[in-house]
Amino acid sequence: GRFMRLQAAWDAGDISTLQSLTTPEMLQELLHVLTARGAASSRTDVVSLHAELLGLEELGAAYLASVEFSGFIRESAEHGAVPFRELWMLACMKDGTPSWRLARQQSLF
Repeated sequence: GRFMRLQAAWDAGDISTLQSLTTPEMLQELLHVLTARGAASSRTDVVSLHAELLGLEELGAAYLASVEFSGFIRESAEHGAVPFRELWMLACMKDGTPSWRLARQQSLF
């Protein structure tokens, strides 16, 4: 789902897809890192993925969901899969079409 689409867009440096999946503030953070990365693309194989909804709250004009993603990813052919654990905050504005966008991401390792 959303995790895989966002990871693929990140690896490819696909800014239009990143824009559709993130809040404007999160997009600015990602663009800063992409600019530092330069022209080099990356490739991430998601070997296993587990998602757990930790909480859902109403915050003014938006809903905010806290989701913990964990599993194993492989970022190069030379190295084996490594574990990862991340907390994602997803925001959905109450007005307009329901669309969950990444608002914040934090590594838990």
